[in-house]
Amino acid sequence: MITLDVKKLTSCGSDWESNQYTILSKIKSWSSELHKNRLFPALTDSIQLNMSLEEILRDNIESKIWFDNQIRARRLNERITVYEKANQIGIQLDRLLEFVEWALKLNRSVIEEGKIIKSFVEQNISIRRLNQQKNYLGKGYFTLPDNKKEVLNIYFYKVESSWYNESITSQIQTKLLRSIPYSLNNGNVDEIMNQFIKNSQKFFEPMVFIFETELDFPFKETIYPVAEEKLLDLLNS
Repeated sequence: MITLDVKKLTSCGSDWESNQYTILSKIKSWSSELHKNRLFPALTDSIQLNMSLEEILRDNIESKIWFDNQIRARRLNERITVYEKANQIGIQLDRLLEFVEWALKLNRSVIEEGKIIKSFVEQNISIRRLNQQKNYLGKGYFTLPDNKKEVLNIYFYKVESSWYNESITSQIQTKLLRSIPYSLNNGNVDEIMNQFIKNSQKFFEPMVFIFETELDFPFKETIYPVAEEKLLDLLNS
């Protein structure tokens, strides 16, 4: 998916009609993805666009207030040329703010729909611990079913923390270790993982989490990223 260049789209002297077409095309693409229950990257891209537009709006709204008070409130008869040039800048500023407010309103429906789908998926994916081991160096395993492909995926995970903006942030890295067809697992996930840990573990007494869901939403674009985020939140709690 092509990334939007928000600074270019909101630069002075832009072709606002062309810019509107670009935004409409992108939002239509995101909406199409959401209608297929494909959350990512449509939702994150939509949220990022919203944040960028709100920042531009904040940065320029003060300029508009100053301009209206200092330039439009009085005519500089002795400097009419300067006034006319300044007025052209004011017109461009008006167009910029109108464009940003229009784009924000149009994008809002995408964010709202995405959040509704994400909330639904979160509520329909459960997670539980198979054992009661402590968080061994932020490493462990988890299972996650892919109901579309009818396989049980087993992952290794590792959580790493770092400082960002004077606060600690955590990131999770995962690696797919095995995909087991439903026809071979007999539905007993706990037994499968106990055997897996017994025969395959690379460190002592790892934490193991079991995800369960009946959803058959797209795995890569929806189920997996929501489950990954849910696991990270649980590990950080």
